[in-house]
Amino acid sequence: MISFIEGGVLLSYEVVSAKIYVPFLGASIYVWTSILTVTLMGLALGYRIGGQLSLRQPKKYLTYALATAGVLVLSSTYIAEAVLPDLSDSDIKSAAILSGFVILFVPVLSMGIVSPLIVEMLNQMNDKLASATGLIFGIGTLGGIVVLLITVFTFIPSIGVQNSTFVLGGFLLLATALSSLIKLAPNEEK
Repeated sequence: MISFIEGGVLLSYEVVSAKIYVPFLGASIYVWTSILTVTLMGLALGYRIGGQLSLRQPKKYLTYALATAGVLVLSSTYIAEAVLPDLSDSDIKSAAILSGFVILFVPVLSMGIVSPLIVEMLNQMNDKLASATGLIFGIGTLGGIVVLLITVFTFIPSIGVQNSTFVLGGFLLLATALSSLIKLAPNEEK
């Protein structure tokens, strides 16, 4: 369930962030390129960090990563309103990349940390690592498809961008609460 939520919010937040940019920077190819670039950079670094953190206390870091992502997604429209007007007077290429780092990078990095931690937790529960990895990424991708469709076709048109970020951030905080319910064997709590 946690992987489904995280995967769903990740893809949906990528699309919602474009709606956050538009009032300040428009919807140019530079804006979309920055969104994709910063998302992939955040994921790549998050996967790497998550892999390293999985060697320590995966449950604790899972909770931290989900909570960080949740709070930042919840506050993203406020952050955008505070920072993006100053960037809108800059060169569009620079403004788009900088905006991506302001709006996307840390929440996406935090969401990238999640999957390696869940994989390690399943591994500690004696699931086969390859099977666990495939399961986690498959569930996360399925969550991405489902939540993206709901976000784009239902949330954004009916409740708007800001309230959509509240719902998505709330989903991540729900995943944070769910992560506290995970029970590892006492000798497996690294």
